[in-house]
Amino acid sequence: MSRFLKQAVAVCAVLAFSLGFSACGGGEEDPAPASGQLPTATTADGRPSASPVVTAAFPVTIRHEGRSVTIPAEPRRIVALSNDVADIVLRLAGPERVVAVPASNATPSLAASAPLVGSVPTKLPPGTNPEPEQIVALRPDLVLITTRHGGEQDAAKLLEQVGVPMLVFAHWGSPQEVAENVRVLGEALGVREKAEQLLNEMTEGMARVEKALAKASGRPRVLAMSDQAQRPFIIGKSGGGITGSLIEMAGGQLVADQGGPAQAERIVAMNPDFIVIIDVWGKGLENYRTLLDSPAIQSLPAVKENRVVVIPAWQAFLPTDRVFVGLEAIAKALHPEAF
Repeated sequence: MSRFLKQAVAVCAVLAFSLGFSACGGGEEDPAPASGQLPTATTADGRPSASPVVTAAFPVTIRHEGRSVTIPAEPRRIVALSNDVADIVLRLAGPERVVAVPASNATPSLAASAPLVGSVPTKLPPGTNPEPEQIVALRPDLVLITTRHGGEQDAAKLLEQVGVPMLVFAHWGSPQEVAENVRVLGEALGVREKAEQLLNEMTEGMARVEKALAKASGRPRVLAMSDQAQRPFIIGKSGGGITGSLIEMAGGQLVADQGGPAQAERIVAMNPDFIVIIDVWGKGLENYRTLLDSPAIQSLPAVKENRVVVIPAWQAFLPTDRVFVGLEAIAKALHPEAF
């Protein structure tokens, strides 16, 4: 019996015990999202907020990412398996409707909603292989997942088989995709007005930056790095996520075509005008110090002239409604004359 099949049997057994279900079933496939199915949406000011009043009638059917999911009642036991969707849901629904989020969402530099995580009963262990049995044992009425890794994709398949309502979010690479995901979440959770509030602030913040950049000139070349794995990693145009999009919108151009471990020789060869450092773990430059202190990197004009910018990950790495904060920070660093 394959590992996948063994897990499926185990998940069914847990589900039968904890929820009283006697069989596993599949979800309904929808070949294309229906236009007009979701409301128009929008950002409060970032950190914790009061839980909103539910404004939607249930059941509600959500068509998203080629799937159709019916949510029978207002979700009160939400499990969010990835950092991005967990951060947004805590702002949208409040921690009292959430039963599990990744433990790393408690890191202030990574997630804007970090102060709310303490009120969530279960903090899921780090990694990209969530255990379906653990998730089912939490008796969720809605599971939210970002299928960017193989383990998350496997978990999604198993959870779908046991009939747990689940929304899958696969696209987060641009502010437009983030906005669509917030709209979907607002509809699914019954908090459309809160979603509109969040996205209005996001839209207004980005518009302010766009207006200011009308006075900017040139497009400086930017090297971006993150320390998600506790060591410097170059962010490339290919698969660079939201960070590359924000740098382009901020009036810069990403110099690395491909991502990869940060090596001094490669960085020197690119000779960027600016270096944007994403601080995932709240350590500032600590995880970058060996690289930055190397003689080769110290010789770069960007380092000599202090054109190194440190940005918390929640602003410009985690793709949420708060990315306009990072957009403004990057734009001010690249084009101070415009602000």
